[in-house]
Amino acid sequence: MNIELGILNDGRVAMVTDTLLPDVVRRVEYYREQRLFQLVYDDGELEDHLMECELPEYMSAPVEKCPNVIILTIVDGLEPLGYKAPLIKVGELY
Repeated sequence: MNIELGILNDGRVAMVTDTLLPDVVRRVEYYREQRLFQLVYDDGELEDHLMECELPEYMSAPVEKCPNVIILTIVDGLEPLGYKAPLIKVGELY
């Protein structure tokens, strides 16, 4: 699964994937100390997806300001899918 993270011109956080996710993302958890994201799916039986790549430090401030994440799924041959998911910050802010 390939997921790219970006900050839009208006400051919102966007995640773009070129692979269908196993279900709708219920929320995105941001673990402050590790600077890692975890996708939590609507189907509670599915395993949550912890992203393996640590967020660069310079992107931490925009993420802290954002209340949600825009999820975009763009797969060849299918209509693009986009929606917002709440962004939950976990851990202490230094």
